[in-house]
Amino acid sequence: MSNRTACIPSILYLLLVILLISGCNLPASNSPPVQPVMDETQVANIPSSASIATPDAAQITPAPHQSILPPSDLPEVSLDIELFYTERWMRIHQIVDIKNTSSDSWTEVVFHVPINYTPGSFMLDTVKVVLGDVVQEGTPPLFGQETILRVPLPAPAQSGEPIHIEMSYRVVFQPVASTDWPPTGTTGWTEYLIQAGEWYPSLVPYMEGDGWYTWRYHPVGDPTFYPLTNVSTTITTEQDVIIASGGLIDQEDGIWHFRVEAARGIAFLASPHYQVAEREHGDILLSSYYLPDHAEAGKVALEIAENAIKLFSELYGPYPYKSLTIAENGFFGGMEYSEMISITDYCYRTYRGEPNSILTALVAHETAHQWWYGAVGNDQITEPWLDEALAFYSELLYFEYYYPDYTQWWWEKRVDIYNPYGPVDATIYSYERSDYFIPSMYGQAARFIRELRKQMGDADFFEFLQDYQATYRWRCVTAQDFFDTVRRHHDGDLAPLLKAYFANTNW
Repeated sequence: MSNRTACIPSILYLLLVILLISGCNLPASNSPPVQPVMDETQVANIPSSASIATPDAAQITPAPHQSILPPSDLPEVSLDIELFYTERWMRIHQIVDIKNTSSDSWTEVVFHVPINYTPGSFMLDTVKVVLGDVVQEGTPPLFGQETILRVPLPAPAQSGEPIHIEMSYRVVFQPVASTDWPPTGTTGWTEYLIQAGEWYPSLVPYMEGDGWYTWRYHPVGDPTFYPLTNVSTTITTEQDVIIASGGLIDQEDGIWHFRVEAARGIAFLASPHYQVAEREHGDILLSSYYLPDHAEAGKVALEIAENAIKLFSELYGPYPYKSLTIAENGFFGGMEYSEMISITDYCYRTYRGEPNSILTALVAHETAHQWWYGAVGNDQITEPWLDEALAFYSELLYFEYYYPDYTQWWWEKRVDIYNPYGPVDATIYSYERSDYFIPSMYGQAARFIRELRKQMGDADFFEFLQDYQATYRWRCVTAQDFFDTVRRHHDGDLAPLLKAYFANTNW
């Protein structure tokens, strides 16, 4: 990709973008992107990959898993699902128990319902609210494709007061093509499976003094921002259907039980064709769900995920959860959820037994999101670089440690081939399409992290990552938090680096 992506012939661009599979949206038109804020001088000052050698990986002995408990007062979400697999729809009864942990009084509780953006996919039937002795029944409306659901309370909920909300609704799955990218492709059906990504009403963050945080849904990147919740899920379906999700407790006679604590978001995939490989890494259960024709890749995905957990537990801190599920999906991309990663079938179909594969890169990337997105959250709408920069760069760290001969391959095929441009701190609204957003923002983010690491030196850089993860574990970060932590470990001048890569240079 040149500095003006639209100048590349469309066929060549499609071939190039196939190499960069990550969470993004299938191109919908040939319209040019909304250009991010960066002038030509800044673009010209960005170093090329050839100018800086990637440092050798440190000798790492993987650390044992340690449990670091999340907060004890998280909202409890219960999802009771009847999945009619052959008819491609489901009926859900959802319960949310939340306490007003702010010092403000609440007049409503607000949810994000991304599935409603797809016409004909979401039908809200009933909502009941219990506040003290008062029971309120009534169904608040969702108009058109809006994705913000406001549930009014029968009276203001004071600080410390518990709120009980029940809602019943139906979800109808729409067909998904193998060329659809997230977020468009994350929920729907294919010939071989059903995938349910962003499908249920999720609590939005509450900002002390400012109220519930809401945003305009834009189908680019990962257009979500969720607080931590404990989620218990029961799925009842046909007995031959296998369910892939995080936090499996048990299953029998077509009834599957899952629980994920401190979840940012949960998902599941379902198929009567899935095969399963499992292993334990310490007290972490690892499971890989794959289609029968892709058994070799499915088992290798399990090994990649385990190796990634070993490495990233040493580099960043203990693995945050109790399990990890890897599931082959039917769309064109990968996506992270709590205790689960969803990997495009393209990775499985094209796997040829070599480590320099998109399967290796993407499984490592999505596994890293369990730290950067899961344990350490961020606003993925206005500051998506905060999780994607470190998750994407984690691919390189994986190759550095396990396959150092392929680090140059990674830079060439995952970054440099696209000639990424624009500021790292772009929002999802800076781009009309994800196929512009992902190659540019992710590539620039990787180059920025490389330059930051070079300037800090390996010792200080990896101490920074450990400190950053430990300080903000189970919290949400901002760019200010990121750079404040950098400066605790580095007193050098960051101004030239910020000028080269960021639109906002005041951090």
